[in-house]
Amino acid sequence: MPMIEYNDTLTLMAAMERFKPAASMLLDTFFPNIPPTYTTSSIAVETRKGHRHLAPFVTREGKGVNIGRSTSKMRWYEPPMMAPRRVLNSSDLTGRQFGESLYSTMTPAQRAAAIQAQDLRELQDMIINRKNKMAADILTTGKCKVIGYADDGKLELEDEVDFGFTNFITPGTAWDDASADIYGDLQNASDIIQENAGQVPTVALCGKNVAKKILKNKQLMEWLSIPNRQNLSIASLQPRITSPQCMYIGSIASLNLELYSYAETYIPDEPDETTGEFKPVPFLDEDAVIVAIPGRGKQLHGAVNLLGEGNSFVTYAGNYVPYYNADKDTQTLSLTVYSRCILVPEYVDDWAVIKTKG
Repeated sequence: MPMIEYNDTLTLMAAMERFKPAASMLLDTFFPNIPPTYTTSSIAVETRKGHRHLAPFVTREGKGVNIGRSTSKMRWYEPPMMAPRRVLNSSDLTGRQFGESLYSTMTPAQRAAAIQAQDLRELQDMIINRKNKMAADILTTGKCKVIGYADDGKLELEDEVDFGFTNFITPGTAWDDASADIYGDLQNASDIIQENAGQVPTVALCGKNVAKKILKNKQLMEWLSIPNRQNLSIASLQPRITSPQCMYIGSIASLNLELYSYAETYIPDEPDETTGEFKPVPFLDEDAVIVAIPGRGKQLHGAVNLLGEGNSFVTYAGNYVPYYNADKDTQTLSLTVYSRCILVPEYVDDWAVIKTKG
């Protein structure tokens, strides 16, 4: 196995570009666009709402009528820093590692290289998971709170990115009730997005509990029970698991909408207040539905300034910046992966949130 030069940040950055990133459905579906990394410390985040103006009539031989341009909101943010780290010391190299043969002939130096290669991948996966959490926050609340660790180890609110999102829909009848108008609520969400964004939403991402409510809905089940020759072709429900923690529920052809159930979880920053345990938490509210236009959001990355050779700062323009540090006094090696990122929707009206519990 070729050795990686772990003390060279640029070499590590090149190696990380070849890694296959971790699966992140929310990030990949709604924020897939990645422009080149910004080299400035702050990034201009511009959002806008869709408007459908009518061209004005004028009298015969009349002059044109001035129409104002659609305004946008621009805010300057310093992309929040993510910096997971792994530390390696001599005691980590004396014992067998996971997956290693019981009678391994691997030397400590080879074992160190293998451990750090695995650390690189896992640290990158952690950052992608954090981005996925940011995507979930934006999609469900229209905001993203940046909470970081202070020097005393406590979590503190550093910033809050607010996109001015208002497309929240509360059903007249909660979806727990079999008589709820689920089709009407989905149609309402689609109509709002079409009216404001000018495009038809094609994806409905449902929390873990929503699929059961859809399959028990009286109205939808009555439509599906119509014989095939007389079928209204409104909906087709064919639940099947398509990937871990993700299930395809079916489609509503009349709305051009595909329904998915998303139940992936993450480990929170702090333990549960009652049990003191780190319990898995779902990325998406278990009773929420996100109706959206996919594929238009962006991931904006900022450059990372780190000390290089000669104790001078070097600016690294990359999405993931690995940094190696050796401390001879403590005989430890540390590998940190830095990333500065903020997620931005193309239009604030690209999605709507249905609170199925009312």
